[in-house]
Amino acid sequence: FGAIFYGGLARQVELTKERKADPPEPEWVDFEYGNPGSFKRGLSALPTAIEKELGEKVKLEWTLTKVDKNKDTGIYSATFDTPDGRQTVTSKSISCTIPTHAMGDILEPVLPGSTELFTKERAIVNRKGIYYPPVAAVTLAYPKSTFVDMELSNGFGNLQNLPGFGMLNPRTEGVRTLGTLWTSSLFPGRCPDNYNILLNYIGGSRDPAIGTMSEEDIISAVDTDLRKNLLQSSAPKPKVLGIKVWPKAIPQYELGHSEIIDQLESMEGKNEGGGLWVSGNYRSGVAFPDCCTFGYEHAKVVKDYLDSKQS
Repeated sequence: FGAIFYGGLARQVELTKERKADPPEPEWVDFEYGNPGSFKRGLSALPTAIEKELGEKVKLEWTLTKVDKNKDTGIYSATFDTPDGRQTVTSKSISCTIPTHAMGDILEPVLPGSTELFTKERAIVNRKGIYYPPVAAVTLAYPKSTFVDMELSNGFGNLQNLPGFGMLNPRTEGVRTLGTLWTSSLFPGRCPDNYNILLNYIGGSRDPAIGTMSEEDIISAVDTDLRKNLLQSSAPKPKVLGIKVWPKAIPQYELGHSEIIDQLESMEGKNEGGGLWVSGNYRSGVAFPDCCTFGYEHAKVVKDYLDSKQS
């Protein structure tokens, strides 16, 4: 645990230096690093805005089946199964963000060995490839008056007002839910003043059975846990605002993960002429800000590559 603590502290020092060296653009809205953020209509506002900007270039229900490359011209071809039949698109470069569990042999013609890399047995963790365990996101609402009536120390206020970010649940507390975000405290205006909204996450690598449970049973499991640490025993049944079960959710950075990434980088380096990037949250970080930052910076890399081909 000491190594984790000091490693995390060292990374925070690095991040502070990086942010000072490369501050946000002046037209960005004011924000504080480390604080949670969202949009007024939720995080879906971002892909919706991207779709509006790109228009008909955005294709839905297109499933990539193969990527190939013309050795003479260096032009890539991507073959898709679409609602209108098979379609092939040609391009000077490709950025692939398909999760590894869905990769199959799609990239094999341009990255020989990639199929085996993403599926090979890793005895050290008893896994094949990169593991994506199931996770459920369950959003529930309860009246404020039914939360535990307790004044918190250090002047934080009453627990019924949920004065904070949320909570993480260690297994030693005997609860199944991984953690809970106090959404109505983080983002005011998302529910009536006499209610609290809780976004709960349950499942993960230590509880894969979540992926086979019914939505009703998952909601019941979360509600049971909340009655152990936040709610009074007399609390009514929750208002269920949403539930989403991700059968394959966050990639796990387990022992041996860095070796997989090193081999992937080596394969990319052997792709003559470049122009192919294999990316995703298994490579650049799973947090939403990490993914956005990577996409923003990677776009510059792609543009520089394409500009170099024109000169």
